[in-house]
Amino acid sequence: MDGPSDMTYYYTTPASIIFISIFFPILGVICIALRFYTRAKAKTACWWDDWLCIPALISELAMAGLLIWGASKSALGGHLPVPTDPSPDAYLFFTSPEQIILQQIQYFFDLIGVFAFGSLKLSILFFYRRIFCVSKTNKDTFNTITTSMIAIVIVWTLTFGIGAIFLCGARPAYAWAPVALVAEHCSAQLQFLEAYAISDFIMDCFIWSLPIPKIWGLHMPASKRLSVIAIFLVGILTIGASGARMAIYIVYVVNAFAQSDGEKIITYLLFWTMIECGLGLMVVCLPALRAPMRTFFSAISPGSLLSGIKSAFTTHSLKTEGSLEAGIYRLSSVNQSRKASTSDWSRYAPTEGALHTSVIGPTDSDHLVRQEKLTNGAIHVRSEMQQY
Repeated sequence: MDGPSDMTYYYTTPASIIFISIFFPILGVICIALRFYTRAKAKTACWWDDWLCIPALISELAMAGLLIWGASKSALGGHLPVPTDPSPDAYLFFTSPEQIILQQIQYFFDLIGVFAFGSLKLSILFFYRRIFCVSKTNKDTFNTITTSMIAIVIVWTLTFGIGAIFLCGARPAYAWAPVALVAEHCSAQLQFLEAYAISDFIMDCFIWSLPIPKIWGLHMPASKRLSVIAIFLVGILTIGASGARMAIYIVYVVNAFAQSDGEKIITYLLFWTMIECGLGLMVVCLPALRAPMRTFFSAISPGSLLSGIKSAFTTHSLKTEGSLEAGIYRLSSVNQSRKASTSDWSRYAPTEGALHTSVIGPTDSDHLVRQEKLTNGAIHVRSEMQQY
């Protein structure tokens, strides 16, 4: 194997490590501040999807602090001191202050990362339920899947979180001991962390693709459905970082204790873990930032698209016939709308609210305007009928 002096760290330099440790936390603070500002301005109550971003941000700040500490102590982004003993196995029993710091950072990074990723996964799942599960008592397939995934993520977070704490038994200090002691007392470390990285990647792929069939089934033009799907598919950024971390485990885990590769592999893992957390927090907040995104991306208007989705499933829960196009309910025919009455529509109103319908005569032979209002649920659907 090549000696440490022949290694190249490529992009994981102290400067790049410090950069991501400053850039992503600042971005996370801005996104969460805008998220809560948007909720307050819209007078919308914060829910689990909002509050779960807080522990994720705290975890991100903690990981950023660890990275800055490691880079400032020459434990990250460079080469560790080598043993003076020239024998091939000398590194197994050698340690240094820089190596101890590196191993300590890895131990706490794995622990903090589990809870950060668990919080982000739960946040996006609860956001799905806020948008798509209009009636919490309606046990449809999507409702069941999201509920099950929430339970799975909670179990996953607790399992790997507790496992990370006791990875070296009752004495965590073995995690930053010489390599020989780590191999003896933390023998399951590599397999455990590999399972953690692989399961994290698989769940990310499933969670971020979960709403696609639901959105595609809406009665909306294909272009609008693709626009809505694109909002959620920004999660591909997180999946990419998670995949990079998983690939490092799979490709290099067998050489994790090799003299020439150990510190480089750990640095790569820490680097991509930070990127995954930073991107994840940003991506989780994007769909909820309706007002700010309308300001900067008025042409795309993701907020109105998401409102359209909410209205679509509200309309579906009332069992009305027709289609929803970007929040506008289109009845199947003019004759059907003319025959509709308050009594006809009130049959479909949920028990917690009464549905009042006012019918305004057509302004010409081709248009008819309807307006429905769900009084108790504070749901307002403006409906416009147009001739096909």
